[in-house]
Amino acid sequence: MKKTFRKIIALVLCLAMLLSFGIISISAEETSIPVMTDCNGECEFYPTIIVPGLGQSNTWMTDGEGNLLTDDAGNYITSFPAYVQIDKLIKRLAIPAIVSLFTQSDAGLSKAAAKAVWDCFGHNASDENGNLPDNVVTEKYYQSTADTPDYGQEEVFGHVPFNLYETEQPLDHMYYFAYNSFGNHLELVDELYNFIQMVKAQTGHDKVNLVPLSQGGTLFSGLIEYYPEVADDLHKIILVVPALDGSTIIGDIFNDRLSFKDPDYLYNGFLENLGLLDEFTARLIEIALRILPDEVIMSVVDAAVSTLVEDVMTTSTNMWVLCPSGDYPTAREKYLSTPERAELRRQTDIYYQAQLNCHDNILGLIEDGVQVFCFCEYDTPMIDVGSTWNSQNADFIIQTDSTSMGAYFANCGETLPENYVQKNTHCSDPTHNHISPDRVVDASAGLIPDQTFYFDGQRHDLTALNDIILKLALELIARDDVQDVYSSPDFPQFNIGRITSNVRIYMNNVKDLDTTGMTAAEIKEINEAVAEAEAILASTTGVIGEAEACEARLVKILAKEGLLEAPAEEKDPTILRELSLWLYEKIGTNGFSEAPGILTQYLYEKLTGIMFG
Repeated sequence: MKKTFRKIIALVLCLAMLLSFGIISISAEETSIPVMTDCNGECEFYPTIIVPGLGQSNTWMTDGEGNLLTDDAGNYITSFPAYVQIDKLIKRLAIPAIVSLFTQSDAGLSKAAAKAVWDCFGHNASDENGNLPDNVVTEKYYQSTADTPDYGQEEVFGHVPFNLYETEQPLDHMYYFAYNSFGNHLELVDELYNFIQMVKAQTGHDKVNLVPLSQGGTLFSGLIEYYPEVADDLHKIILVVPALDGSTIIGDIFNDRLSFKDPDYLYNGFLENLGLLDEFTARLIEIALRILPDEVIMSVVDAAVSTLVEDVMTTSTNMWVLCPSGDYPTAREKYLSTPERAELRRQTDIYYQAQLNCHDNILGLIEDGVQVFCFCEYDTPMIDVGSTWNSQNADFIIQTDSTSMGAYFANCGETLPENYVQKNTHCSDPTHNHISPDRVVDASAGLIPDQTFYFDGQRHDLTALNDIILKLALELIARDDVQDVYSSPDFPQFNIGRITSNVRIYMNNVKDLDTTGMTAAEIKEINEAVAEAEAILASTTGVIGEAEACEARLVKILAKEGLLEAPAEEKDPTILRELSLWLYEKIGTNGFSEAPGILTQYLYEKLTGIMFG
């Protein structure tokens, strides 16, 4: 009875959503949503719902009355992750920064920095019930991708470029569940459940496929906990680097384990290890930080971080779901112990239980006949925001234990011991070898070892640029030929991460070159480069360095024809490295004004050496 009642409620909510967005028109006599697919629900393809990751949905700023705000160029202003108003920031920071520079003290700069962070991120702060303010709206698509306007399709395929690859899956069977990454988790899971019912009604099919990506994995985890009856609605689940047990980045942030809050690391290593800057830039910033005393710099950092974490991130229940289960209890005590946050704590406790039950719930789905697959990326060190960044294997954003559902890994850059024997925690077949060829992964410890595919060296944030992952996902969506990691030699359990988006673009540009007047050698090089690119793009097994070398070859051809600039040579960081290391050795984390004698002597020696050899 309870199950039937919830189905009825879901159908009513679907009708309400569709009517409110003008997707369909239903007369008083009609009692069901009309089927919108040509197949009338009788084709072999199940409708597929993509549940995207962090920030992969359009969220817009409004004036509070529903009117979208635009910038000077007439473009809508996004709310994720920040609403940056340059003029306002300059007014906020300029005077405190100038006074602090002249006085070499914190003349209100840390307070101004905290207010500047709030100016940029405050609109993402939820109230005591976990609800966002009304001036932030999410662009949602209550129709298939085939019926989505062109700009909507560009948004969807910009994040998940399935349109670049051949598939039998009809476009009117493809849906995109957009949501605000800072939203209310319980409400978003309710929306996802109702979205599934809507898709079933629109397509006429009795089941759907779900493709949760990254943070979308947390919505999936909540879905199967709060709506166990959803098993009847699911045909296949394809988890793509899912944050099923959160990310230690959030765990470190919420437990105040931030690596850059250690001044010794901030001034000597943090920026180089961040993975986002070249060493020249990183060393230059290290030196530039010394324009103010380290006490001032650290005060500014503390104030900015405290505002972002305490006033914004920890008010969002959909941020809390990214906190690993092992980190949640201590973080909860730190931020959710006051009476004002009792409701937030109640809601996050609900998901914490879902997190703890996730593996059992997934096994329950499988017992009910739902097919579950998982993609995991590994051996890319975690971005070093948190102090645990180098103590685990990761894909740059999420630790592999979370995305693989418990597989065992050597740390990044290391291998399993020579005498290591696979754990077989979840594999009882003695003929299965689940140890990766590079001896980094023991997949037998993962929850579904026979249905989990691994990609060595693939960065989490660049997943959509890996054509193999996209092809495998489309194969699983459209067909049932691949049942496990042994089904097809085209898709082995252990593969190589690669980025082929530029290979495809540059290859097409090279194909379009006018070869009139070229030498035979030049034409031969073009033909061979194109053939190499086509062979790589046709393959579904990666080779380390292959795509990068092919891309460089195509760039060289285009640069020679003046159609593309050759890659600029990286600036030599040697001098800046030596200077930064010397400064750290001689004056620690102190600013320039705190060690004038040492610096004067150093500059004198350098200038003397330059002038007199």
